[in-house]
Amino acid sequence: MENLEEKNKILIVDDDKYIRDFLSIFLSGSGYLCYTASDGKEALEKVNEVKPDIIFLDLFMIGIQGLEVCKKLKGSRLTSSIPVIIITVTDDYQLKMKCLEAGATDFITKPLNPMEINAKVQNLLHIKKYQEIQIKNSILNQTLSLIENAKKEWETTVDCINDIILLIDENDLILRTNKRLADITNIHFSDLLGKKWQEVLKKSGFTYTIYDFRDIEFYHPSERYFNYNIYYINNFKDTKKSAATIILQDITDVKRLTKQLENNQHLLEKKHEELEAAYERLKSAQSQILQQEKMASIGQLAAGVAHEINNPTGFIMSNLNTLLKYSMKIKEFVSAQTEVLDTIPKGIQISKDSIDKLNEKRRAIKFDYIIEDISSLVNESIDGAQRIKRIVQDLKSFSRVDEAEYKLADINAGIESTINIIWNELKYKAVIIKELGDVPRTICNLGQLNQVFMNILINAAQAIKGSGEINIRTWNDADKIYISISDTGMGIPEDKLNRIFDPFFTTKPVGEGTGLGLSIAYDIVRKHEGDITVKSELGVGTTFIISIPVVS
Repeated sequence: MENLEEKNKILIVDDDKYIRDFLSIFLSGSGYLCYTASDGKEALEKVNEVKPDIIFLDLFMIGIQGLEVCKKLKGSRLTSSIPVIIITVTDDYQLKMKCLEAGATDFITKPLNPMEINAKVQNLLHIKKYQEIQIKNSILNQTLSLIENAKKEWETTVDCINDIILLIDENDLILRTNKRLADITNIHFSDLLGKKWQEVLKKSGFTYTIYDFRDIEFYHPSERYFNYNIYYINNFKDTKKSAATIILQDITDVKRLTKQLENNQHLLEKKHEELEAAYERLKSAQSQILQQEKMASIGQLAAGVAHEINNPTGFIMSNLNTLLKYSMKIKEFVSAQTEVLDTIPKGIQISKDSIDKLNEKRRAIKFDYIIEDISSLVNESIDGAQRIKRIVQDLKSFSRVDEAEYKLADINAGIESTINIIWNELKYKAVIIKELGDVPRTICNLGQLNQVFMNILINAAQAIKGSGEINIRTWNDADKIYISISDTGMGIPEDKLNRIFDPFFTTKPVGEGTGLGLSIAYDIVRKHEGDITVKSELGVGTTFIISIPVVS
């Protein structure tokens, strides 16, 4: 039985049942599959269902006319290619022109002629088949063109890279290669095919080095380096033979960059050593600057310290002179007493005149007052000497160069020591109010922290015009020691507040400050892993808060 899918399908559209049956019987007898529709609406529905090869369409029907149905068919992308034969009862030229404009392919007039019908159907089917062949040929040509273009694009892509690409057979013979191999070997492409790839490379001056089992590097005299890679192909071209793709990856630029990186690494190591040396020099210079700043501060405080030392020294000297006079008077009284006693014979009682004479002498030289005052003079002198000793010790401790000496120390004691050193700078400018809390001892460089306290306290005193107050507080919170130093001075302008810790920045007139004091203070606090902040208001005063961790 003939396969129904191989038969051509014809749709017959006519409102006359006689015509539909006639055409269906005739065309079925000629080997076609026939489908019928009685009006235009049914025809449009069946077209999408049947997908006929030819449509017979009555021009005049009830409902949708044949001309309108033809326009709808030709207006759809799915049905526009189906040939339409118009069935009409007239040879009206104008009417046929309208049908052709609507997309009709041919005409057949009533009464119907079977031979004419058969001829027109066969002719249209031949034309349709020819058109389909043309379409297929066009598609095939487009496909071939795309393949050719893709091939050219691929060859162009492969030929423009610096890597060498080889397709070799199981005998190591070159089947295909890109342009790079021909360029570097100066051998024509056609002469490379069929040659053993190892011999081609060897004749062209290639040498190779095996670094390990999988790492092979080829070198060409043009100073190009290539990394060897191979990829095996089994069942090549649907045969049982094998083939392989070899890629010699150009790594010249990578080698040069690697060499450059090695040189740069060497330079970096050298620079690092130089930086380390510079850093050590910088640390030494920083230590010198810190000590110079200390010495400068000590120089500024020298007159005040001398004054503080002169006070106890002065009254010690005065007491000693008075004590010397007292000793002379005591000596004089003792001598007078001895003379009186020597004039009295042994065993004879002292006369009242002698006793009166001694008492008169005692009153004249104020012997009793001298005896009472001697202990006071000695105690004052001892106190003055201790004050001198304390000032000298504090000054010595402050000026000592021991930057790396970290040990357990009392922050409150450091503050007291600093105040003692700079007391002459403070006492004429401000009342010192101390609220030193019970803070734990911590491992720190107390000498450096004293430098911080001194710089801030001197700045506070210098900021006060006339007289004012400096409040010093310490407290402990969350494993940190806090030191607050507040003054009732002029305050710092807001536009300068964020620069006060910059090296060499100062708000003082030229010649009155180096601008290093607060910068050094900031560095010392940060070195102790602490923090220092400042709040200031013009006309009200300034507060510095220092925090350092408790290290036990």
